[in-house]
Amino acid sequence: MRKLVIGVAALALLAPAAHAQQSAAPVSAAQTEPGRFLVFFGLDQATLTQQGAEVVAQAAEEYDRTGAARIAVTGYTDRSGSESYNLALSQRRAEAVERELVRQGVPAPVIAVVGKGEIDPLVPTADGVRDPRNRRVEIEIPQPVPAPAPAPAPAPVAVAPEAGPPPAPKWTASLGGVYGSNFRETDEGTTAALAGVEGRLEYLLTPNLPLSLEQDLLYAFQSEDDGLAGRSAVGLNLQGNFAGLHPYIGANFGAAYGKGIQDGLVAGPEVGVKFDLSESAFLYGKAAYDYQFRNSGLDDGIAFAGLGAGWRF
Repeated sequence: MRKLVIGVAALALLAPAAHAQQSAAPVSAAQTEPGRFLVFFGLDQATLTQQGAEVVAQAAEEYDRTGAARIAVTGYTDRSGSESYNLALSQRRAEAVERELVRQGVPAPVIAVVGKGEIDPLVPTADGVRDPRNRRVEIEIPQPVPAPAPAPAPAPVAVAPEAGPPPAPKWTASLGGVYGSNFRETDEGTTAALAGVEGRLEYLLTPNLPLSLEQDLLYAFQSEDDGLAGRSAVGLNLQGNFAGLHPYIGANFGAAYGKGIQDGLVAGPEVGVKFDLSESAFLYGKAAYDYQFRNSGLDDGIAFAGLGAGWRF
């Protein structure tokens, strides 16, 4: 019984010492997250351990890497002493970390140092409890704001090819009045007057070279045999284009027939001019002379002139 009492007493004496030794042992320093480092201290100590100095060196490297403008160094204690003592102890711990940061190359002006004593414990405990995890200094380095992810490239927008100017019209059709004189209606040299309408269809081989087809419906009078006559011809013209004015000169080849005209082949020159009313409409005036192959003289042909209007398409 006596031995049992002595053993219990011995255990009672050894337990506080073991607890005190455990409470005095520092916790390993570490980096807990990007930009946040924890440096732990022994009981009632403000001196950096070797491991603590290594963590401070890591924090200095982080400062260099991020190019941060400020570093916050905050000291803490556990709740085993008075508040005033703990506040002063936490300040000494923070200043010890500051000195090591400066030694590692961090400029002193960028370091903000403060001691907060036993408030804001890492592990909440009752007053008077010695917890090594609360005996610490926290180093906080602001992390650079990550660059925003590049916006996805916009999907290419299909752009319709710009429409060019519409093609110039190739065809024209015109209708007008015509009046002329057949200088030799018969072999005896009788002259006849001719009046009627002329229809004309043209195709532009080039902007300056229209090919034409003419059809005249005429009435012959003041002749030996008054009545209806006709003229059909094809022509090739050389045309100028001058801001709404289109003079031309060309040659026709065809046939004349009917009353007041002895049937036969004709050929001769034509001159004229077109006056634009719009992009598609115009007026024209013309004069032409047809040599009659059946007659021997150049002055025995048919002279005529005309006025009319036309449309491009």
